[in-house]
Amino acid sequence: MKKNKLAKMAAAVLMTGSIAALGTSKVNAEDSGSGASSATSKSSTATFTIDTSKAKLTLDEVPSFDFGSVDPADIYAKKTVSGKGSGEIQVTDTRLNATGWNLAVSTTTALTNSSSSIEGDLTFTPTSFSFTTGNATGWTFSSGTPTLNLPSTSSAEIASSIGKDKGTGSATVSSANLKFTKNNTLAQGTYTSNLTWNLGTTTDESGRASE
Repeated sequence: MKKNKLAKMAAAVLMTGSIAALGTSKVNAEDSGSGASSATSKSSTATFTIDTSKAKLTLDEVPSFDFGSVDPADIYAKKTVSGKGSGEIQVTDTRLNATGWNLAVSTTTALTNSSSSIEGDLTFTPTSFSFTTGNATGWTFSSGTPTLNLPSTSSAEIASSIGKDKGTGSATVSSANLKFTKNNTLAQGTYTSNLTWNLGTTTDESGRASE
């Protein structure tokens, strides 16, 4: 009887120890859970490199002029006839500096066919530059109606930029006038004048990326 009583007491002691151990494990689990909820932060970057091989100054388009069929009497009387322009004046400036540019017609020839030549003054009125890239506003024409003497070896300035603005700008030329100033004996056929357009920088451009 005494042995049974001792056995029951021992079993009670073991059970009490087990319950105490379970309580300790629960507390420890709760403590470790509160540490896992701590906030952390990280940082990153966004980068790019300018492709200097794409930086450029280019003359992309120039217009041509067509005065159609002309009455010989208008040529002899040195009158002015109206015609149309086809195409645009388009310049791209995406260089990495503030250097400006100048667009000019550097040389022209007389209006000639195979056996005769005619001289005249060609004027045209371009629209204002509009832009497809960038935020350029400082590209201007030298005058409202540039005049090209046919023929001439002097340079007639057409448009310019001081280099502040960049992008691609184009201006439409839809009309033109031709005033006849001198002619030799007229001959049948089509008369053509060649115009040389030149785009150049207005100041020294040391270290430019591309042109």
